[in-house]
Amino acid sequence: MVVVRMTTRREKVRLEIVHRAMNNKGLVVCEGCGLVLGRKPYHIDHTIPEAMVVDKSRPLIAADGKLLGWDCCHKPKTAVDQGDIAKSTRVELKHNGARRAQRPFPGSRRDKWKKKMNGSAVLR
Repeated sequence: MVVVRMTTRREKVRLEIVHRAMNNKGLVVCEGCGLVLGRKPYHIDHTIPEAMVVDKSRPLIAADGKLLGWDCCHKPKTAVDQGDIAKSTRVELKHNGARRAQRPFPGSRRDKWKKKMNGSAVLR
């Protein structure tokens, strides 16, 4: 019995990227620095982080990603990307006027609990 496994679009794009990253000897090469990876771990990374893409309805293509070695290129790029994503999220929230919910200082007038002089607390 032959089992035919259907590949998804993402898997096809991933295979295209891996084939593009192979050198003439059939070894996988980091597209960031050119290091021959061999059996070293690698990741397929978005050139522009997925969280920062404006048009999310556009299908993923092989030109959107590149194969990066985990130690040499992917870890440093991911650290920079996380900071950029956090900043863009903060800027977007500020632009939309959203504010982070702040808890009132315990015992203040905004707090729902009122502290009595004898040390007990009651609801306002």
